[in-house]
Amino acid sequence: MIRLTRARHLIEATHLKNLLDSAGIASFLRNENLVRLAGELPFDQCWPEIWIEDRRDLDRARALLADLQRDNWGQGPAWTCPECEEWLDGQFTACWRCGRQRPLA
Repeated sequence: MIRLTRARHLIEATHLKNLLDSAGIASFLRNENLVRLAGELPFDQCWPEIWIEDRRDLDRARALLADLQRDNWGQGPAWTCPECEEWLDGQFTACWRCGRQRPLA
C-alpha cells in the first residue's frame, strides 16, 4: 500500500477515491474521522488520505490526480441537456433529470 495524496476536505478525498475505483485502481481512505481533532493536532495531519493498494497502479493514479487537478476538480462549463433541455452546472457529467451523459465538446 502506498499513500497517493492528502485532501483538505473529505468530499474531495471521496471524489478522488470514487474516480480511482471507477478506473479500476483499488484505493481506500484513511483519517476521514481525524478532522474532528484539527486544532488539537496539526491541521495537515488531520486531512483525509487516499491510499492505493497496488504500487503498480501508482503512475496511473498520479496521472488521474494530475488530470483532475488540472481540470479544476471536474468543473466544466455549464451545459444544457440535449435530451430534455435541462440547464446544468459544469460539475455535472450527466443530466439529473433524464440521466443523459454530457456531450463531448
